[in-house]
Amino acid sequence: MGPYVLITAIVLSALVSVIVWIDYFRRIDVFEPERIIYLVIALLIGCGTPYLSILMYRFHETVAFALNGEPLNDLIYSILGIGFTEELSKVVGVIIVFQLLKKQVNESVDYLIYAGMVALGFALVENTMYIGRYGIDIITDRSFYSVLEHIINTSIITYGYCRFKIFNRGNHLANTLIGFATAISSHGLFDYFIMNPSFHYVAPVFVIIVYLIGINFWITMLNNAVNFSSYFNYSKIHYSGSIFYRLMLWYFFTMLIGIFYKTYTKGFTSALSDSFTAVFSNGFLFVLVILRVSRFKIYKNYYQPITIKLPFYITKNNDEDFSLFNIIDIKIRGENSHEYFLTAKIGQMIDISPINPKRSFLQRTVTVKVSDKLFFDGDTTVYLIEFTDEKMNNRFYLKPKTRGKTKIDDAYPINELLHDETPESFPTKISELKFLEWVYVKADNEISRVNY
Repeated sequence: MGPYVLITAIVLSALVSVIVWIDYFRRIDVFEPERIIYLVIALLIGCGTPYLSILMYRFHETVAFALNGEPLNDLIYSILGIGFTEELSKVVGVIIVFQLLKKQVNESVDYLIYAGMVALGFALVENTMYIGRYGIDIITDRSFYSVLEHIINTSIITYGYCRFKIFNRGNHLANTLIGFATAISSHGLFDYFIMNPSFHYVAPVFVIIVYLIGINFWITMLNNAVNFSSYFNYSKIHYSGSIFYRLMLWYFFTMLIGIFYKTYTKGFTSALSDSFTAVFSNGFLFVLVILRVSRFKIYKNYYQPITIKLPFYITKNNDEDFSLFNIIDIKIRGENSHEYFLTAKIGQMIDISPINPKRSFLQRTVTVKVSDKLFFDGDTTVYLIEFTDEKMNNRFYLKPKTRGKTKIDDAYPINELLHDETPESFPTKISELKFLEWVYVKADNEISRVNY
């Protein structure tokens, strides 16, 4: 009975690890979604790529190229042995997919989605091998750490290859080489810090840093690809907090699979104890990662440079997601659901109403046009609005409220109404704007009913 339980757990974990990312890719691919059958074809091709790695690893053995515990040797092997070998294997799969499905790869984000599916296939086979060897205890870590690390690095190479074609930036050959070098280095360092005994006590810190920087790389690349879609259409945008909650739900499913197997092997009490320990040790990191991968800055042809950044930062612009001890305000990069609520209304009319009409600049509900979307201080989302009243001809802005009470009647988003008092120069910082009052937004009924 034991082997059958293990096999069942492995199959379930494999299905969850596949479904979660297919679901994710289809939810961010809003303008021209890919059919599941083509994603599965890319996945199956990716499942064959680990066997290319196995052949290359056998060659390493014949030339005595291996880990030996020496820091420099292990660093070189991690990058040129592991990173180069596995990324090159996945690239072969990506090339096959791009040739086989060339008619389907017709949108900028498609390059990264199909590359991600190939990487997912590689990770699926690799994870199955690891779970069979080390047991079901590693399922959650493998599903979120290992899978994403493979997707990230393959996406970096693909992005480098496509960067000139999609964004007309850099040089085609240089972009490709830099992307490949970055990916194998990221992959190698991730494995190096885990495996080398020199980093026994600090390895988790270095691994997490490499991982988080990679996450930010990946989402920024996806974001740029979405913004430059040839099918871009504001009316099709439906990004919402549901992406975050769905990813959390899949994370919960992986935990249930682990509990199911551990209950059979260790007993229910021990299974629950192990699960709570995992949540306390990794839960915060998982939430941070899931928050980041669910957030984008959606704006047509808006390009964000790919730089080394963590997926969060300290903000002083009153747009924080949470505050540490009410002293340090932390913002997860990208826009939360409140910040991009008005994106689909760019170029359209909305009503704004004062929260306190008795002490109000507006004094009543007014109709304004959402004319543009801007990112002040590099990250803070504001919307430029135009009043129908010709007397109100200076620049006014709406800045979404991101924390605490963010809606009126659980339906109408609260915003700061800001005023530009220096019309001779265009502001780029929130500090250059004057706060007028809090208002709430009434868009059309369809958008107002969306549960963000």
